[in-house]
Amino acid sequence: MSTWNPFNSSTEPETPRHPRPLACPTAQASPLRPQRTPKLCPDPDQPPSAWVAAHLGFTPDPAQARFLDATQKRLAFVGSRQSGKSQTAAAKALYLALRHPGTDYLLFGRVARHATLLLQRLRAFTRQLGLPTPAEPGFPGSLVLPNGSRFFPFPGLPANNRGPAAAAAVIIDEAAFAHPDLFAAVTPMVATTHGSIWALSTPCGQTNTFYQLCHTPNNGWTVLRAPASECPRISPDFLAAERQLHGEALYSQEYECAFIAHAAQFLDRALIAQAAEPPQRAGVPCYGFTERYIGIDLGKRQDHTAIVLLSCSFTRAAHRDPATQSYPITAHLELVHAEAVPLGTDHLSLPARLRALLAAQPGPFRQTHLILDATGESTLIELLRQDRHLKVDTFQPVAITGGYQTNQLPGGYKGIPRPDLLTRLRTALATRKLTLPPSVPGLPDLVHELIHFRSDGTQPEHDDLVFALALAIWQAFAHHKDHFYPGA
Repeated sequence: MSTWNPFNSSTEPETPRHPRPLACPTAQASPLRPQRTPKLCPDPDQPPSAWVAAHLGFTPDPAQARFLDATQKRLAFVGSRQSGKSQTAAAKALYLALRHPGTDYLLFGRVARHATLLLQRLRAFTRQLGLPTPAEPGFPGSLVLPNGSRFFPFPGLPANNRGPAAAAAVIIDEAAFAHPDLFAAVTPMVATTHGSIWALSTPCGQTNTFYQLCHTPNNGWTVLRAPASECPRISPDFLAAERQLHGEALYSQEYECAFIAHAAQFLDRALIAQAAEPPQRAGVPCYGFTERYIGIDLGKRQDHTAIVLLSCSFTRAAHRDPATQSYPITAHLELVHAEAVPLGTDHLSLPARLRALLAAQPGPFRQTHLILDATGESTLIELLRQDRHLKVDTFQPVAITGGYQTNQLPGGYKGIPRPDLLTRLRTALATRKLTLPPSVPGLPDLVHELIHFRSDGTQPEHDDLVFALALAIWQAFAHHKDHFYPGA
């Protein structure tokens, strides 16, 4: 008879290992793995936090007690550095393993060492209880309780973790640092057992799965927080020294459970979110002067062609400037349309698509400006130039460069430095010169790209809409710099 190998997806248990009844049995031994009644079995009427305090050598603080006593299946434990996240998870897993004989617990870390350290905490607790904990035969890194419950540590490599199944609980340590595909690989492991999934971590940026599950409403996850200010084991003097050493942003992330934008993350989520509401603009709207800016990033074989349309409106101040005796004019941009053209779409259909898009806008518009990054697309550039039905007032093909200065290039192209493009995009959001109305078509895709865009260019997501938006903003700023920042 074969023995289930949790590291091998091709070998399945002959009989599913479902959790046994809650009471600790003195049942007959399994022919596969003899069971012995555990030396210590928690009272089901005793809260886990009380059992831990009585038997495992530490008294849980309030945040740890909330996690230990939580009965929800999916728990995200957001904790400060050194707040006892791993210790608490190990204690809760041991409590459940003793109460539910013959169940399996799978421990995942960003690297193998994280999962092993979690297992070492479990082993230390079993020594305190006087329980023998041999390893599963053939798996020296595992731990088996006398009642048949087992613990297996794994590195967080999604491709290697699709075999283990029928777990009573899956524990993901340092979840904010986990591979993006790890959750998809391991959450099905509790599908047939109705087991638990616990994700433990200090925050790390705003673009990972841990951030998503902590901030998405009604997603089935219960989020518990353990900031350092609530941990009695961390002194106020130490925290004050850490705040001074690392600065407010890093301190907030490491010790106060704040999800701060990663250093390479180009835009903070809060900056993007505030663009949903237009700022209050004092003055008189300049009717009939609104302009349109179309930014296009022409995709290659594996990239979408992206189209972004902005309207640029103007407001006249209510009072004259004392120095010039003129009325200051302020410009503001608003997203009208964002679209990622499906892959495989013929580029030659782009002129007709643009004509239809422009015709659908109610207007009136004083001028329409088209700017597009089309490096290597000279045929399409000429097709657009010669399209008499495409009514645009300015047509600007560009090449995005790695330099620091805008240059005029052959063929009517303009060389625009990548840093200049991105700086104007961030400036438009930071100074609230750009509004992103929630009802605009294509906005969710654009926001997704903005959130995941990285300044070093290593983002795993597409960035076509980001650059189409940046091109349109760049052109608008070039035309109306004095109106975006009057008096600057």
